[in-house]
Amino acid sequence: MRVKASTCREQEARQLDLAANDPLLSRRKVAAAAAKAWGIEAIQAEKREAGHESPRDKLDAEITREFAEEDQADQREGE
Repeated sequence: MRVKASTCREQEARQLDLAANDPLLSRRKVAAAAAKAWGIEAIQAEKREAGHESPRDKLDAEITREFAEEDQADQREGE
């Protein structure tokens, strides 16, 4: 499932707030790492939403197409 850039940015902001304000050091560290991950995902989502197609997206589409073709061939053989 693809997450929208706006959702990623909201989560990034939430985690940054926790990283700055949580009373426990361990939770601040986890929140900082989570904020960084959400920020990276936001960048990828922004690229997708702008119409940029990543090599991974192309590969996923090719694999999906191959599975569909194999499934169709199997169905024809079973007829």
